[in-house]
This record gives sequence, structure tokens and C-alpha cells, in this order.
Amino acid sequence: MPVCLSKLTAAAQGCVLRRGPRVFALLGKVTPSGLAPFNRRDLTACWALTAELGCLRLERLLGDEEVTGMQVCLPAAAAFDYGVTGAADSPEAARAVFGLLASELEALVSALRRGSYPMQGFATTDLRCSISAGIIPACWPHVVISSMALHGNLLSLETFMRVVVASIPQSHLGGRLLSLQPALRQMMRVVVSPRRGIPYTKETLALTPTPAWLR
Repeated sequence: MPVCLSKLTAAAQGCVLRRGPRVFALLGKVTPSGLAPFNRRDLTACWALTAELGCLRLERLLGDEEVTGMQVCLPAAAAFDYGVTGAADSPEAARAVFGLLASELEALVSALRRGSYPMQGFATTDLRCSISAGIIPACWPHVVISSMALHGNLLSLETFMRVVVASIPQSHLGGRLLSLQPALRQMMRVVVSPRRGIPYTKETLALTPTPAWLR
């Protein structure tokens, strides 16, 4: 029997939720010191960080979201694989959360690589996307485009997909990378699909009120 988020007795973090046709991940509760487990009492008091089609957003959840039992699996230092565990249709669930499967992202990065870059990155601390200025949570997949950290060399998963899609007309990627056309079509869906919530940036956090019990 599915359980609604408002009736969950244990704290939730890194779980997959469903609300109508929408499938997305609840990565945790946003606090001044980072992400923490999300509890029922946080529904009306705290921002939740969600992931949908690779896009990270701050949301106020309603409580009627269904907890599916699936969990998000993030990259590790030894392997960049990520996905969703706990369901037979995990590939589609993984696309719903991350936008691209880990194998699709690796194939795309490899096809675009000239020399050593771009490459997938891994970090145990929060990072900042060099283009969108969005926060990339620890262990969340991202792309490194050069060794010049001073000039900005980190792209969030969402920004990387948007840059690739924007470059398709000029670079003719669809024709040059025929085997990646399914991944390119999926990224186009990411770009055109509207996202709920507001961007996850330090500036946004500074402007949003923090509940008194979290200060």
C-alpha cells in the first residue's frame, strides 16, 4: 500500500516520489548547513530539494506525494554510475530523476571529449555551477569541462544538457553522433519541460526565510 509523505513516520532522504504523472526525487530538507532528512513537520516549514529530469529545485511539498519505495543511488569516488534502485522500471525512473542514464551521460561525454575534457566529476562537498551559479550537492553528477578552475570549469547536469542542446544546430551533433540520438531527444525534453520550484542557489537561500527552530 503506497504511503503519502504526510503520513510517513520515518525521515525521508534520497527517495523517489510520485504525484499524478510526475515522478521525482526528494533529496532532503534544505538547511543553512546543507541537506538533512525530511520529516512530516517540514512540509509547512522548510524547503525540500527535489530532482526532476536532472534539474534541482527548491519546493514546498504538499504532503500528498506518494512515497514509491525507490531510492536514488548517487555516484561514488570509484564509479560514476548513478540511478534508482528498488523497482523493475528503474531505467525510466532514473531518467525521470536525472534526465539521462549514467551510461547515456558517459557516452555523450566521451563523444564530445577532446584530449582529457569534458569528463564526469565527483565531489564529497557542495560545488557551484560555473554558468547557472546553482549549487551542485555533494555526490550529485556533474561535468568538468577544463582544468582551469579559476575561469569556471564545472557544469551541473542540467546546465550541461542545456548547453549541448543549444549547440545542436551549429555543431550538427544529431548527424555526427547517430548512436546518441535517443539521448539527445531526451535532453531536448529536459529543456522544453517546465520545472516546479525555484533554482537552488546561495542567493536564493539568502532571500528565503529560515524557520525559527532551524536558526
